[in-house]
Amino acid sequence: MRTLELMPLMTEKGVHFDFCTFTEDKGPLDDRVRQYGGKVFCVKYKKPDFITFGKRFIEFLKQSDYDIIHTHSHYFSGYLVYLAYKAGIKSRIVHFRITTDAAKPTLLRKLYGKVMLKMIDKHATSILAVCKGAMEHSWGHDWLNDSRCCVIYNGLDLSGYKRTGKKKEEVLEELGIPADSKLIINVGRFLPQKAHEVLIKSAAMMLKQQPGFHFLLVGIGPLLEEMQTKVAQLRISQNVHFLGLRDDVPRLLKASDCFVLSSHFEGLPGVVLEAMAAELPIVATDLPGVREIAEHTNLIKIVPVQNSEAICKNVLEVFNNQQAFSQIYNPFPAEFDLQNCANNLYEVYIEQLNKYVNNTVVE
Repeated sequence: MRTLELMPLMTEKGVHFDFCTFTEDKGPLDDRVRQYGGKVFCVKYKKPDFITFGKRFIEFLKQSDYDIIHTHSHYFSGYLVYLAYKAGIKSRIVHFRITTDAAKPTLLRKLYGKVMLKMIDKHATSILAVCKGAMEHSWGHDWLNDSRCCVIYNGLDLSGYKRTGKKKEEVLEELGIPADSKLIINVGRFLPQKAHEVLIKSAAMMLKQQPGFHFLLVGIGPLLEEMQTKVAQLRISQNVHFLGLRDDVPRLLKASDCFVLSSHFEGLPGVVLEAMAAELPIVATDLPGVREIAEHTNLIKIVPVQNSEAICKNVLEVFNNQQAFSQIYNPFPAEFDLQNCANNLYEVYIEQLNKYVNNTVVE
């Protein structure tokens, strides 16, 4: 999604993106890729189909005319840049986006990780990460000594937030929520790493003390029905609103009073940037990407991971000290502006082209 948001800005700079997926299923973003002038290709991969997939992927790359391959597949990127090397692609970029490996740390997984990292070390010409935490987790604490390594923060397009007014009353009326309610919002897919069950448990705790709270949960995903069942079991359905996919997230954020991130792992959480752009007080779990964002704002209260009590306590503190929070003004940090992200990525691409494709840089 974050790469897709960069496409219009990169197109202005003369950069063309195509995307390669490993499943034949149509993705929710395919149409937007084509809208921005890109193509979506599929080279089907199904475990453990390493060898035949590799042959198909090499053939796909050989039939193309790409200057750069830019992979976002974590450890699997090692195999992809090896295949790109075999296909003659001279510039091969690996991009790390997570601070925790979601897979179980079995002996086989550890061996797989070591092999893939060796492939990355041998065949990647550039190694990027969305935050320092993602780079340290994926590549190691000595990454600063590797000239290929660079942290490029994800960026946010602020235009949607500048155009959108507060309009809380409008949102309350639309959702059938009482006019004097306080809105607490979470945006994210219903996946295990998002830990919605922790947020829902904390919501039940808060409602015992503040029955006027209402919770907006924006997103879809495989755990949606399970979370709806949990809400029903806790008898808080009247105060928890599952809003599904929305194209007006800036409007919902601007109408809310507090944002909560309950995830137990992320890379650089874009939803926290969105909440910052909406000038919301934020209660977020203690993750490397969250800590890096918090260095640039006073709006974030950090709580332990998987701790419903801490979320409840800190959200209540936000509302008990609402006047103090309302007086905090932090201009949105330039480090996380989408244009800044596009400029930094463009510099990497140009350096890669000059060094490996056009051979205009002498080492």
